[in-house]
Amino acid sequence: MASTGIRGWLLLYVIALGVQAAHDLMLTVAAVIISARPSLAGLDSFVPLPSLVFYVASNLVLVLYTVVLYVLMFRRRRSAVVNNHIVNALAIVFLVCWHFLGMKSTLGTVVDSVPSLVGIGYVLTSRRVRQTFTPDPTRQPARTTAASSSS
Repeated sequence: MASTGIRGWLLLYVIALGVQAAHDLMLTVAAVIISARPSLAGLDSFVPLPSLVFYVASNLVLVLYTVVLYVLMFRRRRSAVVNNHIVNALAIVFLVCWHFLGMKSTLGTVVDSVPSLVGIGYVLTSRRVRQTFTPDPTRQPARTTAASSSS
């Protein structure tokens, strides 16, 4: 049987998730700075405060969710697969919301959706993902009940 683990394309995907989370965090900091001083970006004004609050909060949700996802993946939890789909779908939903709030262009929304779409496709089709995050049916779980220890 092939060995399982976070390596190969799965390792590249895990690294890309981290880069995306760092990117989201940097964009959040930049948005707060530009909101305080729009002239730094050559603007007279920035987006309304409620839009900025939504942008910051949604980016922080994505960053925190990615941290939770890392924990699930490194513990090789089966739930990591579903949570990968959720975090990528959330990223797309937030991009569309930011577009409607005037914080993303149509082209920017489409381009920024590509990594999440690729991530969903990869997690759905990857044999490495299935081998790493699905329990091995041949391995029996350890039993620690009183009945099994008395025999």
